[in-house]
Parts: sequence; C-alpha cells; structure tokens
Amino acid sequence: MTVRNDGPGRPALVLVDAFSTGAMLAREAARDHTILHVRSRATASDTFVASLPHELFAEDLSYPGRETEVLTRLAERRPVAVVPASEFGVEAADELARGLGLRGNDPALSAARRDKFLMMEALAAAGVRTSRQCRSGDLGELLAWWRGQGLSRVVVKPLDSAGSDDVYTCETEDEVAAAFEAVMGKTNLMLRVNEAVLIQEYLAGDEYIVNTVSRDGTHWFTDAWISRKEVREGRRKIYEAEDLIAPGDPVLDTILPYVSDALDALGITDGPGHSELILTEDGPVLLETGARISGLANPAALDRCTGANQVGLTLDCHAGGGVRLAARPVRYELLESGRCVNLIARRSVPLPAEAVRAELERFPAFESVRFRIADGAPTRPTVDLNSSPGAVFLVHRDIAEIDRAHKALRELEHELL
Repeated sequence: MTVRNDGPGRPALVLVDAFSTGAMLAREAARDHTILHVRSRATASDTFVASLPHELFAEDLSYPGRETEVLTRLAERRPVAVVPASEFGVEAADELARGLGLRGNDPALSAARRDKFLMMEALAAAGVRTSRQCRSGDLGELLAWWRGQGLSRVVVKPLDSAGSDDVYTCETEDEVAAAFEAVMGKTNLMLRVNEAVLIQEYLAGDEYIVNTVSRDGTHWFTDAWISRKEVREGRRKIYEAEDLIAPGDPVLDTILPYVSDALDALGITDGPGHSELILTEDGPVLLETGARISGLANPAALDRCTGANQVGLTLDCHAGGGVRLAARPVRYELLESGRCVNLIARRSVPLPAEAVRAELERFPAFESVRFRIADGAPTRPTVDLNSSPGAVFLVHRDIAEIDRAHKALRELEHELL
C-alpha cells in the first residue's frame, strides 16, 4: 500500500482499476478528491501497470483475497463514490459500491455486464433484439450449432475480453476451428483464461459507438460515433477511424432508443456506459456494452466538440450530485466536428512518436495524439485495436480540414510506421 496526495478536507473517492483511459478519470477526480485506488486483479501486464497514475493515489489496495479487509479500510475513509475506471473494474466496483452503500449498479447483473453471452441473454429476456449465439468449450458443439442455424458467416471471440481481442470473422468450418484454437485456453486481455468460446451470427451493417452517463435510471447520451474498419489478413477487422455524429442525424432516432433499452436490460442505472452496435437492415443489434468510460474518452477534445465529456459527467453523476447532468440535454450538442483516427502500423519499427506529433501539429484540425506504447518502443503490425500504436484526435468546424489531416496522416504512416 502506498500513501500519496492526501489531505484534510478533501472527500475520498474510490477508483477501481484506473488503467489506460481510466487514468484520465483519476486525473480529473484528483483535482477535488483524495483518490483511493483498488486493483481487482492480483496481477496485470506491464503495459497496463505503466498506465496507472500512481502519483495520484492516496492508497493503492489489492482486492483479490482481501475483500473484507479492503472494504473495511475503505469504509474507514468514508468515500463519497466508487467508480469503475476501466473494463477490468466493473464487477469489483459493483461489489464495493453495494458494500459501502454508495451509488452503483446492481451486482446481480454484474456478470451480464462483462460476459458477452450473458449480456445477450439479458437483452433477449428483456425483449431487446440480439444476435443468435452459442458458447461452448467444445469445437464440435459450436460447429453443430452453426450448421443448424444455416448461417454463411459467423464471428468467433472470447466471452469477456475487450478491444477486439481475438475476434475472428469466419466463413468455413476450418476457419472456425482455427479461431477456436486461437481463443480457447488463452489468457485474454482481461487477464482471464478463455474456458469457453463464443460464436455469434455475423451482423452486416454500419457500426456505431454510443457513450452515455446514467443516473437514477435516466440515460444521457454524451457522444455517438460511426466507426469505419478495414479488413486485414485473416479477415481480422481493425478500427480505421470514428466520426462524431451530428446530434440531428436521423440515424440517432433509431439507435439511441435501442441503446437506452439495452442499458435498462443490463441494469446500468448509474455511471458510464460504452455501447457498440451494428445497424442491420432489420434495425440495431448490440455487439457489447461496457459499464465504464469509452476508450475514445478525450476530455479536451469532447469539450470542444460537445461542451462536455463523459469523464467529467461520470464524476458529476457519482460525486457531484448530478448537477451538471441535470443542466444538459439528454442528447449531446455539437459545437465542432470530431474524428478519432487509429494509427495503423504495417511493420515492426521503433515508434517515432515525436516525429509523428511534429508532422501532425502542422494541421489546423490536429487536437491531440494518444500513443499506446512509449516513444521508441517497437511497433507490431496492427491486427486489432490493441496493436494500434495510438489514436489521433482531429477537431475543427470545417470537416474539410479534418479530411486533409486524415489523408496526410495515412501518407505519413507509410513512411514512418
């Protein structure tokens, strides 16, 4: 346990697993709160550990095997809120909030907010449209299900990972078998061993991302994006870019009510939500919802685009009495256009982070770049979101300026990445 950044008169706030974009939540919360950090996993990868803002934590507690001790210690500090700061922390945050009598989501549905099979089961039980699916640790059972469904294309993936980790699109039994072998028994991004594999019908249509903050069962839509992907070797899809959707776009009249129904079905009554869905010819169908802030979270960029951001509104929900939420429309406003461009590495080279940044700063639309690996660290060919070297945020009132910067970035990649 370490003790830092503490002082009288500062209310305590618990963050669970402030990895990756959760560090933004920690930095924002540390302005006014003493941060009590809880780790829900006994171990974490070096990359995730490096992303933790250790200097902001008054206490850094390990939860596994010490649940009663941690709950007692937190109760002594009388925190005002418990917030899941990343996908890792969803279940532990639910438990701790309930144990401390603080605002949070019902732990009875925690598993459905993490396990993608249980997630679809919860939606189906609530009458919300879902994809057809099967889970099993037996390849023969998965193949038999596929034959029985008469589907020409399926998606094979882990039950509870994230970031497009080991997601495969398959059109033949051999491809399903290869995907099964790649997934089964592997330790996934959430540091859990894949003891079963999920197979789902392939959903054709545009992909959308919808970010929310909920309070007392009311859902505020903080930002929504249309996602563009590229198909790489082995039919692996990688995220190319996401465009912020104008709030008056008619497509939102279709997808936002669906997302609201999905949030209700999953018991997300309080706090952030990050939903990904496909708009099929029959209507929207959920890919997954995470009860945490988005990987697209960028407070400075979103403040410019919409006048608020999911990070700040999440803290308002849990620790600010919901004052800012109550003052905002349920559907966000648009002040400037925004685009998030995911860097695509084509080979292994030392990441030239400063050279990339210097080139981008020449463009009026450039807002910021967030690298996923350190300057000089080796890149690897991008096959999923986690192997993308970083994300570039472009913001401008003129979409033509965003297009110019985007085009130049792709040309720059061929030279540097």
